[in-house]
Amino acid sequence: MKYIGAEGNRSLSDDGSYTDACEEAAHNQNSFNNFKRDPRYTRILEHVSTELGLKYLDKIKDQTPEFLDKFELFKKNDLLGNSSQEEYPVVGMISPSTLRYIKILSDIVKLFGDIEYDKIAEIGAGYGGQMLVNDQIINCSEHHLFDLPPVLALISKYLECHVLNGSYKTCTLNNHNGKQKYDLVISNYAFSELPSQLQKKYISKILKNSKRGYLIMNSGVSSSPFQGDFLSTDQLKELLPDIEIIKEEPETASGNYLVIWNKE
Repeated sequence: MKYIGAEGNRSLSDDGSYTDACEEAAHNQNSFNNFKRDPRYTRILEHVSTELGLKYLDKIKDQTPEFLDKFELFKKNDLLGNSSQEEYPVVGMISPSTLRYIKILSDIVKLFGDIEYDKIAEIGAGYGGQMLVNDQIINCSEHHLFDLPPVLALISKYLECHVLNGSYKTCTLNNHNGKQKYDLVISNYAFSELPSQLQKKYISKILKNSKRGYLIMNSGVSSSPFQGDFLSTDQLKELLPDIEIIKEEPETASGNYLVIWNKE
């Protein structure tokens, strides 16, 4: 049975096929073994090109060269799901999508330093790949991973196949009371693809309660890839006065940008 949000509460990815793929992968071992190549899944995730992966690798080497010694740890993310991998200079075989997660981790360390986190929230956590990569470097007691119920089922299956340094909790927006304080909130495109009323709920419950933020955005300005019922950058600045808008590097699509903040 398809899981589709009510009208006005749907992410751009919430048409039923993506969540179907997540549901099947969570409960069927054959589907799980190959979910990273399922066309219903790769429409949303695991579709980073070889060329973009190389740009990510160059950025990682430039801003956090110490990460090169950690790549065997990062490659844990390619052990399950039959990811599409490529040969890259210095680091060898790795998924371009895993390179994206490492580059995002590199940005976080570059922006906020090598610090200890009590709690990190991630909005739109995919299958848990970003959390798994972060867990190799970041010292964090607990990750709160927000997504749709079928997606959370896949996250739990995926992460339980690994031994983690920190811990995690899967959450929906509705079962979160908005009282939790976070050291950092992350969202790789997912927040920006939510309709404005859901964006406002995440802002009131999560973003306003986080000391730091790192959001990759593909909506909100006239040149954004996605246009429609999304908060503009001016509206975001009204609701979150501490934010800074900076360029996404490398730029994954024309009009994409980062929203960051640090209240420390």
